[in-house]
Amino acid sequence: MSQENHGRAARSVELSREDNGCFVTARWHADGGSTEISGPDEVVIRVAEDAAPDGRGRGVTSAVLHRMGRQVDDMVAEFHELPSVGAYQVMVRRYIEGRLAALAQTRGATADGFQSDLLAVFDDLAGRRNPDPLGALATATGRSREALNQLLDGARQRNDHEGHPA
Repeated sequence: MSQENHGRAARSVELSREDNGCFVTARWHADGGSTEISGPDEVVIRVAEDAAPDGRGRGVTSAVLHRMGRQVDDMVAEFHELPSVGAYQVMVRRYIEGRLAALAQTRGATADGFQSDLLAVFDDLAGRRNPDPLGALATATGRSREALNQLLDGARQRNDHEGHPA
């Protein structure tokens, strides 16, 4: 992965990212002499060999394209050496999305347990001293703070009744 002379070299520049079992590679072939922000000349998306069987079976879907679009945006910013505004929030959102997906896959992606998954991620963020774990979870899931509070309270009550620590 060559990152030398972002946008200033006459040779190709290639940046890559991995996201939830898929790889995306962006390549710039132009000399990059322009001061305009430009996207890559080529983008390749592939499903990883070791991706979950259901992900390999579906291939590159519109959901994958949407996710990879965010990765391409990040690579464009890196290529053009732009400041990464909100990089921490983006990192937290991606962490939450990945963690919820992993928890759902572990329990079989049924509706039962979703509240517990949310609580586990909330507690994890709070344990990592995130300044606003509820807000981060709300942003990542597209739910309101109020709705999340209700779901988290439900999970806490269920854990209390089942004898699990809250």
